[in-house]
Amino acid sequence: MKKIAFALIFMLLMQGAVLAEEENALVETAVSAETEAEPETEEKTEAETEMEAESEPETETEPEVPDNGIRFVDLYIFGNGITLSSYPVFDGDTLMLPIKELLSHLGANDFSVDSENQITITYGEKIVAMHLDSTSALLNGAEAELPAVPFLLDDTVYAPAETVCQALGFLYYTTTDGQKMTLYTDLPMDTNSARNAENRVNGLNLSSETPYLIWVNKSEYTVHVFLGTKNNWNQVFSCKCAIGAPGSPTVTGTFKYFSRESRWSYAKFYVGPIMRFYGSYAIHSTLLRYDGSDYNNSVGVKISHGCVRVRPKDIAWLVSYVPLKTTVYVSEK
Repeated sequence: MKKIAFALIFMLLMQGAVLAEEENALVETAVSAETEAEPETEEKTEAETEMEAESEPETETEPEVPDNGIRFVDLYIFGNGITLSSYPVFDGDTLMLPIKELLSHLGANDFSVDSENQITITYGEKIVAMHLDSTSALLNGAEAELPAVPFLLDDTVYAPAETVCQALGFLYYTTTDGQKMTLYTDLPMDTNSARNAENRVNGLNLSSETPYLIWVNKSEYTVHVFLGTKNNWNQVFSCKCAIGAPGSPTVTGTFKYFSRESRWSYAKFYVGPIMRFYGSYAIHSTLLRYDGSDYNNSVGVKISHGCVRVRPKDIAWLVSYVPLKTTVYVSEK
């Protein structure tokens, strides 16, 4: 009986050992299967990554621009920061933008692409005609070669931004800082007065902490606004103004726009907004009644206590587009 009992115990122990070995074998088999399956998952992930990269050529375009190193583009139109729905693309050093969306922000909405991929853009009397997949173009009736080929990406037309903007008469100016490009577009002042103002200012070595510069010409009762950098200023706005009366003349010199205030209130009228550039000297609106009507809207005269007065629509433009720290240059003539 003891032998039988021992045999039974031995058999049970052996069965337990066999079952344990079988479990270990199953675990090892499962682990081995998972280990073998992992490379397939990795290969699939790599393949998916490659397919995603191929399906998004715009993400491939940016790394292919090592020459200029630009990875970010900030866009300002009429002084306001704009975000486009499609990413900028570089073709070599040429910035390609979704041209229809860009122009819509500038007010140039006459844009068409015909069945033969002819692109036609009209703004006032200016016309740009281009073709997808070709550098040949007509810019205001003159044959020209584009610096890069317009193309279609996800139903969006990309074209050389600088060439198109300048052909349509818009001011186009860029700055770069490391990996970032900042683009400014605006309406230029294509008049002899604007050119003369630019020549004058660009000969004075005037600089500004912002891309803007204000020049108040007292003898012409004019406020000029420029966009650019030292010795490369382009006029983008001008308006008539009133200046200090003979007994309280407007200060002259080079100053900095340091404070923006909503209004200054008086008994019968107010002025505002306010752009202070030296002590209590400021550029602000003409005199307005509290119901919004004009109390005294005179410009082109010497009438103020020293401030520079401009019409309400003009001060609205100035405070909207010109940032703080902009240089304000005030001259007698």
